[in-house]
Amino acid sequence: MNFVDRVKIAWAAFRAVGGIELPDAGRSSDETLGGTMTAYAASFGSISPVIDFEMLKVLKCFWLYNPDFSQYIANIVNLGNPGHQLSVEAKSDATIEQAITRLNESSSRIYKHGVGVDGLLNQYLTSVAWSGAISSEDVVNFAARRVEKVVLVPVEQIRFRYNKDLDTYEPYQQTSTFIRRQDLRTSFGLIPLNQETYKYYALSTVENSPYAKPPGTAAVEPILEGQKPIMENIRFMAQKFGLLGLVTAAVTPPPRKPGEIEAEYQARATSYLKNVAKALEGEFNKGLLVTFKDQKLDHTNIAEGATGVYDVNRISEEQIFSGLATMPGFHGRTDATTETFADVVYYLLTAQTGNMQRIVKRRQEQTYRLDLRMGGIEVDSVSLAFDKAHSRNALGEAQTDEIKLRTVLEKVKSGLIDPDAGAQELGEESWHDVEMLFGVLNPVPAAKSQSMKKIVTLSFDKQSQRYKPQTRPIQIWSGETDTADNVVPILKKKAQRA
Repeated sequence: MNFVDRVKIAWAAFRAVGGIELPDAGRSSDETLGGTMTAYAASFGSISPVIDFEMLKVLKCFWLYNPDFSQYIANIVNLGNPGHQLSVEAKSDATIEQAITRLNESSSRIYKHGVGVDGLLNQYLTSVAWSGAISSEDVVNFAARRVEKVVLVPVEQIRFRYNKDLDTYEPYQQTSTFIRRQDLRTSFGLIPLNQETYKYYALSTVENSPYAKPPGTAAVEPILEGQKPIMENIRFMAQKFGLLGLVTAAVTPPPRKPGEIEAEYQARATSYLKNVAKALEGEFNKGLLVTFKDQKLDHTNIAEGATGVYDVNRISEEQIFSGLATMPGFHGRTDATTETFADVVYYLLTAQTGNMQRIVKRRQEQTYRLDLRMGGIEVDSVSLAFDKAHSRNALGEAQTDEIKLRTVLEKVKSGLIDPDAGAQELGEESWHDVEMLFGVLNPVPAAKSQSMKKIVTLSFDKQSQRYKPQTRPIQIWSGETDTADNVVPILKKKAQRA
């Protein structure tokens, strides 16, 4: 075996992991999106989205002006922000207190247009509902050592460039001017965005595209091709109703004057007809009409011929609701339905909203962590959790929660799961007071107490727009030191008592 063969064997062994040979470059597929660019986008070197930027402008317009689309967004926001809590984890009570003070300062400052963090969360949910993405940047104040505010960067202005060396997509903002600053990097109006302060989170994407897929794209065609023409016809009909119908007037033309040529007569007759129409229009809407004997009026009830418009418009709206993944009942349509079906529809909407809440949660956590870090407050974690959505059937849900609590308690007490796993099944971070389950625990040794972490839960009060501690700080052993002989794990201690 020569030297070259030995090198080949060594290289093959280096690439193999657990006997599996992996690609040399880390992947065998190609990032095809890097070459998928329209003529316009290619001139700037950015990736062309599957959902183009003009479509985003249309969707934003629908959010502002289309009744069904606007109500869909409002439903998401109202259901998605019932309130929230923060869990802060740190190594000492002093750090916890500093973090609480800092978070209360930040919550009212970071988004003054919307009265603080509560309004910012509403904006995030709105953005996700119409565009499918959150696009925002934390504006830092170095002198004050804090995040001064959060600004929303329009989603339709974001462009991504593919960095082949790093195998990642880098965000840029497309400005309206070609050169905004004295910086070559901003040529063609593309401004590179700092990936520590700027975040773009997508609810869903089309394959590997970095751009978000808006949830309501399937409703665009039903609105433009269906609802818009129908509403234009309805507006035309509304202008013709008069007193609950269409009025036609037969007018005797004026007599021809001696020596009057045809063109002059037609011009005078047309002017006479317009004057009569104007006079009738002004008097008829008042409910009183006086005419000459030579004028005959006929009334046609066009409401009878418009009975099918409601059905046609209803079909169009149902297509829009399907495109928005929502139901007519949530838009005030009084279709008869059963309680069971109403529950199913409500849970589908809450599940849809829950998906949007997750990226809103992650984005706000990023802002709080950066602000605490700039203030020199070293916490282990900051976790945001939205409160439970408003109940449609409070009694039924209370009974379900009671049964679930009894089931989890049985699992924990029987040793099937540990207390924290049981708490997470109930939607909590950890079990607050384990003593209530197993009695007083053995005291923690001094050597181990140094490895305890503090966790406090803060509830956001919408009235005062401040965070208030919901629980006293609890201690969680980090497991960083050796187990002392006099400390018995909870589940083992239960078994010893038996």
